[in-house]
Amino acid sequence: MELRQIKYFVAVSEECHFGRAAHKIGIAQPALSQQIKRLEQELGGALFTRTKRHVAITDAGKVFLTEAKALLTQAERAKKAVGNAFKGNVGELVLEFVESATWKIIPEMLAIYRKLYPNVKVILQPLHTINQVDAIKNGKIQVGILGTPIEDPLLFNYLLRKESYVVALPVHHSLASKTEIFANDLRNEAFVTTLRETGTFYYDSMIKVCMDAGFSPRIIQEARDMQTVLALVSSGLGIALIHESARHIRNDVVYKPLIGTCQKAYQMSFAWRKEADSPVVINFLKVIKHLYPTLN
Repeated sequence: MELRQIKYFVAVSEECHFGRAAHKIGIAQPALSQQIKRLEQELGGALFTRTKRHVAITDAGKVFLTEAKALLTQAERAKKAVGNAFKGNVGELVLEFVESATWKIIPEMLAIYRKLYPNVKVILQPLHTINQVDAIKNGKIQVGILGTPIEDPLLFNYLLRKESYVVALPVHHSLASKTEIFANDLRNEAFVTTLRETGTFYYDSMIKVCMDAGFSPRIIQEARDMQTVLALVSSGLGIALIHESARHIRNDVVYKPLIGTCQKAYQMSFAWRKEADSPVVINFLKVIKHLYPTLN
């Protein structure tokens, strides 16, 4: 049984005339009659009674007509569904990301992406940069937002933003009243920072800022995430060098720009497999490029 035969049967049942049905669907009448006969042979009985002047659907034909219309409806639904999948309008997007992407980038991206593609299921999973790279290469996830640009022959990398350093201070710290702070102003301070394993680029760059100013930072506490770092700063334990977007985490800490360094605190990037051809990923990339034009 072919889908076209079902379409031909429904056309004849609606017109009760082989000539008009043939004209309606755009084939020759003999070809239409032949296809209906083949369908009847396969089903094991007549679907129509025929005379020279009259065509009428049989009782068996009426039963089949209900099912035939349901099949055509389902076929059209399936065609539309796969068409939407080819366009990236439906499906699933698995996105892993570093902690700082949740403060601004992910909310911005998803607000636009969900409006454009409301039927795509987005699965969000936090993961450190080094683990994301392996997961993308192994096909476990489709895309990732990394804490630093990467060079890998299997991956495409798109730089989202570069962030400068900001000094986070307890409210009553002696430097909190200054408009600008230089790295040299921090040589006698106690530092709170994240573990190197949770953000290698950020950690190494922070150390270099201090070394370039002629001192090694006195780190008194390390934490696994920036939320904890800033909570410790708020409590007065020490100060922290953070990247710009981390200012969104707490409002009970004083933030001051760090002047006189060319070091970047963060270089967030979007990565995906070079061989990936998923329409869902392609559409998501379009949203990202619209929000974050290429950086020099």
